[in-house]
Amino acid sequence: METKPYSSASGLTLGEKFGWLAAVADQLLDPTIFDQRSLSGFSRANIRTWGDLASHTNTSLLEIPHMGEITVAYINRTLATHGASMTRNSGPNTECSLPDSERKSLAAEFEPDLRIAIEWTSVLTDDTTLEGLIRACLDQDKIPEQVEDAVKNVLRVPSSHLLEYEVAPLTECIADLVSKVSDPNLLASCGFGRSRAPWRVLGGERGITGEAVRRKFARDSLLIRGLLASDRFRTVRWATKRLQADFGAFVPNDSPIVEHWRTRLGEHNFEALRWLANYVYDGDGWLRSPIAKISDIVQKFDQAIGNSWLIRAEDLENLVVELEHPVHPETSLRLLRDTGSWCDIGDGWLIRWDGTIQDKAARVLELVGRPMTPAELIAAIGYGSEGSLKNKLGSLIRIDKQFRLALPEWGYEEYEGIVTEIKQRIQRGGGVASCAAIIDEFTQNFGIRVSSISTYLKLPIFEVDGDSVRLASSPKFAPKPPSTITGAIQTVIGWGERHTVSALTMQGYSFKLDPHIAWDNGIRPGDSLRVPINGSASHEASIIWRTTSLSGDVEIGRVRSWLEDQAIGPGEDLLLCPTPDGVTIYVGETQIASARDALEAKAPPIHPDIAALMEDL
Repeated sequence: METKPYSSASGLTLGEKFGWLAAVADQLLDPTIFDQRSLSGFSRANIRTWGDLASHTNTSLLEIPHMGEITVAYINRTLATHGASMTRNSGPNTECSLPDSERKSLAAEFEPDLRIAIEWTSVLTDDTTLEGLIRACLDQDKIPEQVEDAVKNVLRVPSSHLLEYEVAPLTECIADLVSKVSDPNLLASCGFGRSRAPWRVLGGERGITGEAVRRKFARDSLLIRGLLASDRFRTVRWATKRLQADFGAFVPNDSPIVEHWRTRLGEHNFEALRWLANYVYDGDGWLRSPIAKISDIVQKFDQAIGNSWLIRAEDLENLVVELEHPVHPETSLRLLRDTGSWCDIGDGWLIRWDGTIQDKAARVLELVGRPMTPAELIAAIGYGSEGSLKNKLGSLIRIDKQFRLALPEWGYEEYEGIVTEIKQRIQRGGGVASCAAIIDEFTQNFGIRVSSISTYLKLPIFEVDGDSVRLASSPKFAPKPPSTITGAIQTVIGWGERHTVSALTMQGYSFKLDPHIAWDNGIRPGDSLRVPINGSASHEASIIWRTTSLSGDVEIGRVRSWLEDQAIGPGEDLLLCPTPDGVTIYVGETQIASARDALEAKAPPIHPDIAALMEDL
C-alpha cells in the first residue's frame, strides 16, 4: 500500500516548523489564504485560531476525516508562503531589515546550496525544516561531497535570511523519473518485480514481438539511468546511494531497514529505487547486489572463524570490515544463523551449531561447564531424543547410573554399567575383587544403591565367596522342566512359548523368551546366534542369551521383516520355538494346535496291558 508522504515526518508540530505562528496564536485563521477543502477540514477538527493549527502535526492533520495528503501538503506550502510574506512586510525593525537589493543578492548566492542541502535532507527524511537538515547532517558519517560543501555554505549564512524552499517528496521524484521513459509499465514489469514474464508474453500483451519488447526495455533502462546522473534527479541518485549504504552487499528481505524503506516509499516506489540501486531478489529471501555472492561471503567467514566454536558479535564486526564488499554486522549475524551452522544464544554470542546431535551436546556442556542428563541436553538443544544420545555417545562419556554425560577432559571416570564396572574391578585385582570395596566405590562415585549392586553380584557370570567376587568359569544356570513354565508348549521341534505381536514388535523390539525353554532346546548362556526363520533363506532371527541381564530372559529379535512379509500385525498370537539351528514360528491358534497335535501323533502307542490297566482304574 502506498504510504502518505507526510506520515513518516519527524513529529514536529506546525508551530515548531513555522515559528511565525507563535506571534499570531490567539488570532483567528485568515480564511482568504486557504482553499475550501482545507477550511472544511479545519471546521471538522474545530481549528479556529492560528494557535489551534500550530498544535497539529502533519500526521494528526491526516487523521481528520476527508483530509488527504495533497491537502496537508497544500497547507504546509500555504503556511510557508504566508510566513515568508509576513517576514517581507514586517518593517525595518525585524530580522529581515536588509535592503531588498542586498537581501535578494544574498538569497541568490546561497539559494543553490540551500536547494542541494534540502534535497539531501529529503533523501533521509520527510522533515525538510532547518532542524531536519542539521539532524540529517549530524546523523550521517558520510554524505556526498557536493552536499557537504553546500551545507557548509548554508551554515555560514544568517539564519534570518534563509528562504523557504518547497522540495518535492522523494516518492514524487522517483515517480517523475520513471514517467520519463517511453513505457513506464513495461519498465516496472521487467525491472521492478521479483520475476519477469517471458519476453514473448510481454510482447503478446503489447502486440509486438518479444525481441522488440527486449530492445524497448533496454532503451528505457539506458534512458532512465542517464537521467539519474543529471542534477534534476540528484535526490533519487542520492537515495540509491543511501539505500546501498543501508543494505550493504546483501540484506534479508524482511529486515527492519528494508521494511523502513518499503514503508516510507510505498511498494511501487521502493521496487523502483531497489532496481535503480541494482539490488536483485535472491531465492532464499535476500536482497543482494550482483557484485556479491552470499556463498563467497559465508566461505570467507568460515575461513576467518576457523575452528572456533564460540564467537562474539563484536568479533564478527571486525571480520566484516575486512570483507571486499560491505556487509552490516546485523546482516552477518542473520546470515550465519540462516546457514544453520551457527546459533545465536543471546548476549551477543554465537555458538557453532553444525554436526551431529552429539556435537551440539558437547558444545552445550562446554558452555554450562557441568555434567548433564540426556533430558537436560535435549531440552537445551531444542530437538532430538534422549535415546539418540544414550545409544551413541560420540565424544561424550557417561559418568553415573543417572546417565549424566560429561566431556572426557573433565577427568571423570567413565561409567559403563554395573556389570562392566564389576568386571573391571576384578581384572584390576588380578582376578578377584572385594564386594565391600565395590559397594563403597559405586555408591559414592556412581550414585548406585547397595541393593542394586548386591543383585548384580548374584548374576551367573560372577562367583561370590564371602567378600570376594570372581568371574565364573562358565555362567551358572539351574534349569527346570519347561512343562512348569506358563505358556510353554512342546512341539516336534522342541519347546515353544506363546507370545502376542504388539506395536512395539512392529517397531523392531525383541521377544523375551524364558531361559528354561531355551536351555531345553539346546541354547546356552552367552550364546549370540543368527538363524533362519521357518527355514527361510531370506529372513534370519537373532537369538541372544544375555548373561548380564537381571531378568535372565533370552531375546528373539530381527523378526519384524518376516512378520511384515506374512502380513502379520499387532494382536496376532504366536508360538516361538528357538533352537541353535533356527527359529520356528507358528501363527494363530490353528497352527499352534496343529503343532501340538503333530507331537501327539508322533508319540508311540500305549502298550495294550497298560491300556487295560488304565481302563480298570
